[in-house]
Amino acid sequence: MHSYSHTDLTIPHHLQFIVVGVYVIVHSLFLFVHVATLSVAVNSADNALLTLLISGNFAEIKSTVFKKYNKQNLFKITTSDICERFKLGLFLLLILFLNRFQGEMTTSMVHDYYSMCGIVFAAELISDWIKHSFITKFNLIKSSIYFDYALILSGDVTGIGHEGLNLDYTHAAVKRLGLAQIPLVCVTARYLHEAVRFAIAFQGNGDVDHPVAALVDLVADGNRWKFYTGLMQGMAALVLFKIVLGICIRIVARHYLGGPISNRISKSSSQSTSRKSSCVKSPPKESSSDTKKKQ
Repeated sequence: MHSYSHTDLTIPHHLQFIVVGVYVIVHSLFLFVHVATLSVAVNSADNALLTLLISGNFAEIKSTVFKKYNKQNLFKITTSDICERFKLGLFLLLILFLNRFQGEMTTSMVHDYYSMCGIVFAAELISDWIKHSFITKFNLIKSSIYFDYALILSGDVTGIGHEGLNLDYTHAAVKRLGLAQIPLVCVTARYLHEAVRFAIAFQGNGDVDHPVAALVDLVADGNRWKFYTGLMQGMAALVLFKIVLGICIRIVARHYLGGPISNRISKSSSQSTSRKSSCVKSPPKESSSDTKKKQ
């Protein structure tokens, strides 16, 4: 008989590239449809579609609260909610960029858009709060379990538990959360490309308050080096923002590891130790009849 080894089960690199490429295309299409639907709901004068999207959040409560969950499943739901809120914030920001780059967006329209974003985020937060409340209540899970989840994510950010592994700490946290980065990057690049295309198309309408009017004028005048210099400066600002944000996240994670969570863990461990010591029975004392018999 042929004995299968680890090399026999190795998938070729070109097949891995094809599978990953197909996955990225399909996932990006779903996300693109999500952004397009959200854009129509926010920009529409009729609030029927927006109401339908908000009601979908509360329909999620019905599908989750009457099921049996343990701590591991609740952690997966929590990380999924984290990724969902991040994607929602990113999509609303992309829609704002696209609307602003098209021009003719007044201050009142911007304020109305901010109010719509607040309604969508408030509905998301309320539905998640109700969902987690029901899950923890009916499955007899203490709310302090979320501090344990924060401890796990803080360990991923600071590198605790990943010693000796050739793995970036931020990638460890992203892998734990299950955040698909490449499809989000594809959707973001596509929408930014559409925003720049609209900006170039509407650059001759005399809108001097346009967000990228200066860069568009540079392209129209043939000053491409200055245009690329401006893009590089923007990229450098984004990289600097990422570095500062990473430092702030690590500071918060170290605060959680050395602050209230560690104190709570030490307190719980001391309580369990005291309970174990109290359960240890002292040896029984000899009665007076037993001592007389021995004598």
